[in-house]
Amino acid sequence: MTGNTKLTEGKHLAWNSLLNVATAIATSLLAMAFVPVILRRFGTEFYGILSITWMVLANFSWLDFGFSRASARFVAQELANDELERAALWTWTAVASQGCLGVAGALLVYFLAPFITDHIHVDQANRALVILTLRLFGCSIPIDFANRSLTGVLQAAQRFSWVNAISLLSTVCTYTAYGIGIARAGDFKTVVYALFVVRIVGLLATFWAAARVLPGLTTLSCLRGATRTYRSRAIALIRYGWWVASAAIVAPLLAQFDQWMISVIIGVSLLPYYTVPSSLLWRLSFLPGSLATTLFPAFSAMEARTDWSQIESYFVRAHRYLLTVVVPILFVTYIWGGELLRLWVGAPFAAHAELQLKLLVFGFLIGLLAPLSGTLLEAIGRPDILVKLYLAELPFNVVVVWFLTKHMGVAGAALSYTVRTAVETILLWIIVYRVVPFPVAGFLKNGLLRPAALVSMLIVAGAFMHDPSVKSVANIVESLAILALYSALAYRFVFDAKDRAFTIEFVLQKQQSLVNKLFARPVPAAEEVVSSR
Repeated sequence: MTGNTKLTEGKHLAWNSLLNVATAIATSLLAMAFVPVILRRFGTEFYGILSITWMVLANFSWLDFGFSRASARFVAQELANDELERAALWTWTAVASQGCLGVAGALLVYFLAPFITDHIHVDQANRALVILTLRLFGCSIPIDFANRSLTGVLQAAQRFSWVNAISLLSTVCTYTAYGIGIARAGDFKTVVYALFVVRIVGLLATFWAAARVLPGLTTLSCLRGATRTYRSRAIALIRYGWWVASAAIVAPLLAQFDQWMISVIIGVSLLPYYTVPSSLLWRLSFLPGSLATTLFPAFSAMEARTDWSQIESYFVRAHRYLLTVVVPILFVTYIWGGELLRLWVGAPFAAHAELQLKLLVFGFLIGLLAPLSGTLLEAIGRPDILVKLYLAELPFNVVVVWFLTKHMGVAGAALSYTVRTAVETILLWIIVYRVVPFPVAGFLKNGLLRPAALVSMLIVAGAFMHDPSVKSVANIVESLAILALYSALAYRFVFDAKDRAFTIEFVLQKQQSLVNKLFARPVPAAEEVVSSR
């Protein structure tokens, strides 16, 4: 086996996934802490202006055409074979293409800003400020697009410590911008300009980090080479990225159709009884997302070396690890979800939303595994399969959602989500094992069956528990005892000897690395030792 094997080293990927999870948690906590302060200081209208602006920019994200995903894949393949110059050519091709597309998006937002402002019912006294906000944020589209391609370089090189550091830096700078506006007596215009500067700083930081990975990015010869081969590389990026972009357009139609049906069939006033428990569970998506972000460039690098056995090993183990971690979280949500809703949004609301939460738990139990299959298909160059699957699902989803919502109300919509995610995830598994040369028996035995046995144990144990609504000490003790038993059985029977050895080695390695950083002393140079004598 040739090439850079560190890009696919298990301990390296595990650490990067943990970094992604930690960053997602940190940014969520920052948002939870600052959003109430921002609302109180700027008011709901200005916060709504920011929300609308982010939504407008999100609707222009299709202009990315999947170039950031495409560049990460092609760069990862070149790095796997130590082709740094070719990786730099792919990067500049993606940056230039996304820059042009971003400029087109910026011009659209600039000219549409007055039209958008007139149709969102803002106070006329704030009209000019809203237009300025939209136009400045529109000008950040090419910056964001270029940033995505450069971030793809860091992801391809498995430099997630830099990716997460830059992400945290941008998040802290963003809330610092809000703090500056608050300190200036609620000056919203200052916040808008500061947020634009934050985007520029983020781009410069990402370019600096990408240049550390690919020094050729800063050379004129690389720019000339990218110019000569631009057309052929851009076509390759478009052919791949088009399918990624199409999937990003079609997937939300599937994900949000049940919410539209609730609004149309039984009324928008009942929609929160579905969206609140759904949004609560969607927060868990950072777990598969963090894992998939790390595995995508790794799978791409393995595919470049045709290392199918290693791809299969990581694919199977990723399912096992993710399912083992997600199950106890969903168990607690299922058992104590009603109480959580009562504490969060009040008893009357919880009484109408608890059933939907419990139905959605089963949907998320299997649906959170789907991104792993989608990531593998995209990494091996088959993003078209996802689009075709989503399009095939659409008519089926329309019928199921309409029928269940009409006959069962909001609970029927939640049940339709569970049905759809189960069907979609199972179909993705079947497709993966038709496209990729894997034996399906190993996946079923090692990836699913043993965790599924523990899931059955939790379901049976939950059925015999006391009603958690009584908030008894006995119920809390039961929950903790079941989770402790689950953890012991998972470590003993779900993880194999290789998993256990890997876990122990990984923890000891990180512990030793931390000790070395904290207590290691610098080694004196030879001439210093001689002179001291």
